[in-house]
Amino acid sequence: MLYRLHNNIFIVGLWTVGLLAFLVTNRAYSTITAITVFAFATQVLLLIWAAKEESAAHSEKELFFTTLIYSILLGGLIYSVFYYNGTEDLAIDDPDAALYYRAGMRAQDLGALGNAIRIVNNHPFDDWGALLLSNFMLAVIPSTIFMIALHMLTGALSAVMLFRIGKHVMPETHAYMAGLAYSTSSFLILFHCTFLKESFFTFLVIAAVYFFYRAIADDSRLSLLTTAMFVIWIVFYRPAVAAFLIVAFVSYYAVNQRRGSAISVFLYAAIFVGIVASMAFMQSQMEYYAGDEDAILEESGSSNYSGGFNFFVGWFASLFGPFPTLFPTEAAGVVPMNLYGAGLMYKLFIVIPLWVGVFFALKQVDVLMAPVVAFTVVEILAAAYVLASFELRKVMLHIPFTYVIAFYGLYQLEKNAISPTIKQLMEIVGYFMAIGVLLLWNVIRVKG
Repeated sequence: MLYRLHNNIFIVGLWTVGLLAFLVTNRAYSTITAITVFAFATQVLLLIWAAKEESAAHSEKELFFTTLIYSILLGGLIYSVFYYNGTEDLAIDDPDAALYYRAGMRAQDLGALGNAIRIVNNHPFDDWGALLLSNFMLAVIPSTIFMIALHMLTGALSAVMLFRIGKHVMPETHAYMAGLAYSTSSFLILFHCTFLKESFFTFLVIAAVYFFYRAIADDSRLSLLTTAMFVIWIVFYRPAVAAFLIVAFVSYYAVNQRRGSAISVFLYAAIFVGIVASMAFMQSQMEYYAGDEDAILEESGSSNYSGGFNFFVGWFASLFGPFPTLFPTEAAGVVPMNLYGAGLMYKLFIVIPLWVGVFFALKQVDVLMAPVVAFTVVEILAAAYVLASFELRKVMLHIPFTYVIAFYGLYQLEKNAISPTIKQLMEIVGYFMAIGVLLLWNVIRVKG
């Protein structure tokens, strides 16, 4: 099933890009368009290769080096194009990336410790994580290439951790492909190539979930302590995410209790309070940084993309997006958004399996799926609540687990006695939905 599905995704995806190229204006074409198509095609071809022999053993070493080499090659290709075009350093183009870079480089004058004290005294605590990482890394080697290498290394480690998480709930091939699909996504590799915090931040979230799974599998207090350390570290990136992780971990214990028991009722009540409090705090943080609701919409791009923000579109984007932008516009900037779109296009093709996975996890009361499903669903709801569904950086943290859940959903479709007609219908609906979103979103953006 996995092999046939990915062959179809490869064909349908390239056919859709070709149709879009015919529909949009000539000004939308560029060298970046070719890289976008290349990134999508090579990612899916890697997955076809991994799925070719579903009974074959897959090693963590193979996954690690496949992901690392692919990240280096695609990242190097992107950098060579920007260098050839004389574009300024991709790594520090974004204002946030420039802030992290400049703050870290001050370690050369002040020393790592002195600069760390300056950062703590002059920046809000939810910026400390990214700023202190830059500080201590650039104190060792003051080079953007060094930071990119570090990010690519954590991306390869993330693939292995997702593989191990997945093996708790599905066959090895499905788990392997979940790790590979996430870690070869163009959007993640682009984050590796910048000083933006999402690359390392997402690694921390995956590590927290991974060590939690180790703790419950081995009944290990050391792994649980390590989980707590990662959660505390995450507080200094985005406090609400740390709260959502705690909610996800508590959900495991809640589901594991006898239904209706006093302990389970207490835990579910704690989960509800935690979600409400976290979303209220996140809303206050958004308003603090962006201003009122109109400013939040403008910052996230929602008001522009939907032509006057539409809440239906916002919620649809949170459930199925972010939407892939495959062709650049004149205002695309140094890093055209379509470079992110290659990986997001593949993600769009596995949205139906994602929600199939959520359905089966809930239907079967799968205790081991509780943490990843709870974290993913809460993050999706939070993104919709704060009107951030369109902005990849704001929804990046749960994306790794959407691949785990999607491949779990594909496994459940194979495992359960479901009519072949229903399976085929779901697959066709998934293709049509993906094609429809790709056509509508990209034609409106380029021609709008």
